[in-house]
Amino acid sequence: MDPKVQMMLEKAKIFADKTGKAAVRVADNAGKKATEMAQATKLNLQIFDLNTECEVLYKEIGKLVYGIHCGEELSEDAMDEKIAQIDENRTQVAELKARLAESKASVTCPNCGKTCAKDAAFCPSCGAQL
Repeated sequence: MDPKVQMMLEKAKIFADKTGKAAVRVADNAGKKATEMAQATKLNLQIFDLNTECEVLYKEIGKLVYGIHCGEELSEDAMDEKIAQIDENRTQVAELKARLAESKASVTCPNCGKTCAKDAAFCPSCGAQL
């Protein structure tokens, strides 16, 4: 075979190999990003559900207060249970928001997949540019 053709085929093979590796990295990064987005969405839905539950509890407490105003008798624990549930929900919301903020404060290295600080220019694990 002509040496020029052989050299051109060798270059094409190297280029195809590099392109294939780049495509794999892009696909891996897209998969990781999709996973991160799914986790963030899950956390946001949990926060929404807890806040919705708090709104229902607020309304129930309002009904209890109005009942007291109208002279109805109230069991001692009825309002305390609802307030305790609101406190618990708000604690869970704060924890979920902290987890969400923590996940946004980092990036994943496109080369090795390690978690890196959002402001880092290079991965501390493999040295790849972020």
